[in-house]
Amino acid sequence: METKTIIETIGTIEKKETLVGIGYDDMVLESLYPFPGYHGETVPDTTNPKSAFLITKTNYPEEKIIRATLNAKNLFPYPFDGSPGTVNLFNESKQCIRIKDLKNYNHIPELLEAFKKSGIELMKGKKVAPYEDLIRITKYFLLDELDQGVYMDKETPEMAYFEVGTELPFDDFEQITLNIKRNIRENKWDAAQGIFYRKKGIVDIIRIYDLNVCLGQCLFLREKYENEIKRHLGARKL
Repeated sequence: METKTIIETIGTIEKKETLVGIGYDDMVLESLYPFPGYHGETVPDTTNPKSAFLITKTNYPEEKIIRATLNAKNLFPYPFDGSPGTVNLFNESKQCIRIKDLKNYNHIPELLEAFKKSGIELMKGKKVAPYEDLIRITKYFLLDELDQGVYMDKETPEMAYFEVGTELPFDDFEQITLNIKRNIRENKWDAAQGIFYRKKGIVDIIRIYDLNVCLGQCLFLREKYENEIKRHLGARKL
């Protein structure tokens, strides 16, 4: 019987999203399209309400954000997931707490108070029109390694990850992804880039979101990315 390798680790995910202010006394942004590259079946209910970002007044150590999130979960009567991160806002990098799995946005004021009671000061709310920019989230991963360097997310089965041997600036990653999508038939998945922290060091990965993601799709896309990365970086050296 084949055995799977279960991996528990932390890492980061970086992607571009469309954000908009959602009108509270404290600064809260919402992601309008949490998986912008995905154009398949309806995005499942686990993403609705969409991701929210609580913008902190000052930068805190990630450990403080994680501890405050745990404390807020004890104060707040409804389930949610919170992760530290950064967003670009008003042409500046701002620390945030990314909120997912909140069932009703009417609960946000109570959630804001729970974080304040947990020692987090939040930025004063302002009107923010929709804009597109990078977000970076630090999160916990629980993974099945189904093939060398290919992982399925045990908590979010629509997500999978594969290792790539190259650190890419986001603009390069975005262009490479666009080139791949233009040249394959099944191109309705969403991609983001990130890293895992492993014993051997930092591992660069690409995250794929697709309701029907599978090992075969990941192996196929990993080969496409590896070839396109070589082509893209080789052309730059000419």
